[in-house]
This record gives sequence, C-alpha cells and structure tokens, in this order.
Amino acid sequence: MNRSEIFERLADLEAHVNQINKNMVELKNLTVELVEENVALQIENENFKTLIDKEEVTKEVVNDATVNKKQPLRSKDNLAMLYKEGFHICKGELFGKHRKGDDCLFCLDVLSE
Repeated sequence: MNRSEIFERLADLEAHVNQINKNMVELKNLTVELVEENVALQIENENFKTLIDKEEVTKEVVNDATVNKKQPLRSKDNLAMLYKEGFHICKGELFGKHRKGDDCLFCLDVLSE
C-alpha cells in the first residue's frame, strides 16, 4: 500500500467519523426536543385529568345535595418533581425545557410561593 492510498483511506475514515458525529448531535437534539415535548404533554394530560375531575364534581353537586369532595392534586409536588428531574417550571418560554443541571432562581421562586 503506497502513501496516497493510506492518506485516501484516512481521509475516508475521517469523513465517516465526522458524519457519525454530525448524526450523533442531531439525535441528541432530537432526544432533548422529544423529552421536552413529553414533559409538556404529561403536564397537559394532568391538567385535563384535573379538569375532568372538577367537571365530575360539579355534576355531582348538581345531582346531589351532598358532595364527596375529592382531594386536589398536589400540583406543587408535581412541579417539584419535574424540577428535580431537570426541567424548568418557571413561567415563560423556558417552561418545560431542560435546565442542563443548573439551578434556576425563577423556578425556585415558583416552588417557594
């Protein structure tokens, strides 16, 4: 094998490694987006469940004079759990985005309210 063949094979290998690295970055970004979307959907699902529970309680009030009060969901506990998992819970455009390990003063303010 001569020098030009060796350099050509090294160049091909480098191109493949660069393509693999590019694919890895794209997959990582896609994974972050999917996790953020999943968290947003979980929160929306919980909100829908709460809304349905409230509607059921309202129907019971209309139908019966005595209503069995349902214990409300611990929304602050849910927010604290999401924050511990590494997601923003503060108001605004960061809500549901990954915190990347850093603490957020706005999120902590939400938890302290």
